[in-house]
Amino acid sequence: MMSILTEKDLFVPKAHKDMRRTYPELAKVEEFKNMNPLDVKFCWYYGIFYGDEENHERRVKQSVAHSWRDGIDKKRLERLVARDFPDDINLAVKRFESFDIGSRIRAKFAAERILYGFEKLVDTDVDTVGVVKIYGEGPESDTTLGEKRDWNQVNAYVNSMVKINDSLPELLKRVEESFGIRSSQSTPVSHGEGIRDSFHEIKAEQNNLKPEDK
Repeated sequence: MMSILTEKDLFVPKAHKDMRRTYPELAKVEEFKNMNPLDVKFCWYYGIFYGDEENHERRVKQSVAHSWRDGIDKKRLERLVARDFPDDINLAVKRFESFDIGSRIRAKFAAERILYGFEKLVDTDVDTVGVVKIYGEGPESDTTLGEKRDWNQVNAYVNSMVKINDSLPELLKRVEESFGIRSSQSTPVSHGEGIRDSFHEIKAEQNNLKPEDK
């Protein structure tokens, strides 16, 4: 059975990694640039993974449990529970909420189809490019007299190869980054199954953060 991807499958965090390293696209988003890596992760959990949790306090505490866990300052936690979000947290949450999973799925599959099309073109037998048959006289003649090269077709093929070569690095980068989508639609998954964070992993991550990351 094919899985149905939801917003919960978008920018899924990996344990022990800054999300901006896992998804370079996020490093270019203004709202995330100067944030603590665990704050970015909190905003993802609050804005996306637990976005459908109606109880605000539970939503905050669940998000904290998967990001800062018990390393968060008590007063800061109280502020979050009281809906007193710092401006950078508030803006980052809204930015995560603004990402559209549907458009990203379409863009991901389109990029993969283009890459497949490039591969088919590159696999073309160059000895056959531009080769056309020469037939005998008469519109209905099926007598083959030989072959010749259509150099317009050859030039078109060469131009296509040049464009593919120029476009391939950026296209490959987009396919590899998967537009922030971690789950595979060919594999059945349930909500959040792609989440690799556990409480123990988060705790280890917090302890192992480099001083400049804290």
